Amino acid sequence: MAMWGRKEQDESRSTATPAETPKPARSTTGQAPARGVGMEERKAIIGPSIQVKGELIGSEDLVIEGRIEGVVRLRDHHLTIGKQAHIAATLEAKSIRVEGTVKGDVVAGERLELAAGSTLNGDIVSPRIVIADGAQFKGSVDMDRSKRAPSGAPAPATAKPQTADKSVPSSGTAKPVGVSS
Repeated sequence: MAMWGRKEQDESRSTATPAETPKPARSTTGQAPARGVGMEERKAIIGPSIQVKGELIGSEDLVIEGRIEGVVRLRDHHLTIGKQAHIAATLEAKSIRVEGTVKGDVVAGERLELAAGSTLNGDIVSPRIVIADGAQFKGSVDMDRSKRAPSGAPAPATAKPQTADKSVPSSGTAKPVGVSS
């Protein structure tokens, strides 16, 4: 029997290329890669029974399922407002996905997504916005054109031409400025 075991080992060595060589038992269990992946995709979770009042600042992705009142700042990270979450706060993050209820202003550096069934009552500042069918939104939207426009591009048109029209009398006859009748 020892002979057969040796022969199988010898055959596997002769046919296996360096890329096909068996890995140590520790790495085949999946424990080491799972830790490495977990570190790259690290995110904190605030569960449904947690309530926070005040300012929440972080440097990792965050999922909120509980209640938050105040301010949440994750400027370089992703923020997810879960289906069970009730937020009464200003939200600032690189990207934000809302699945629950938010009352407050939202500032997303890259993207804001309102999922089906979500509710947002507040103003939005974000260069990209996705509002799914079934989401509710009440407030204003600022797509932050100043960051997306090239530096040499002209500024967007303002309401100034409309203010000049207010000098026209309601009768429809215009009088030149400085001329009396």
